[in-house]
Amino acid sequence: MARYKVILFLTFIVIAAGGMTYFWFDQPRRTTEGFAGDLYHQRYDEAAGMLRAPSALSVDSDGGLVVVDEAGRSITVPKAALPFKVLGGDGGPEHDFKMIALGPSTDGTLHSPPVILYLGVAGARVTIEAVER
Repeated sequence: MARYKVILFLTFIVIAAGGMTYFWFDQPRRTTEGFAGDLYHQRYDEAAGMLRAPSALSVDSDGGLVVVDEAGRSITVPKAALPFKVLGGDGGPEHDFKMIALGPSTDGTLHSPPVILYLGVAGARVTIEAVER
């Protein structure tokens, strides 16, 4: 009977350790999906709460989005250019992922240049590494 309890206890420990390891390794993916979903659905307060300082997001008086990257550079994205969408593929060797705001277009031609966010993920926090227009 004692041997049965030891085997059951060790099995529980192995399963718990496996679950914790999976949770830890899967956190960047969950953070990426959460941040991208908040930005796409224009939940800027929630997205801003996931940012690592000095990166920042705020809504200006016209409804546009003010984006500040880690170097302190800021850019205002007009309301008409929103929402941001995840740009296909990964972020390349320097960034974890990218998001783009295209804005309005006519026959596939954009009215203004797109805004691209280059983002990095560390645990449950996101850093806006660069902003490009």
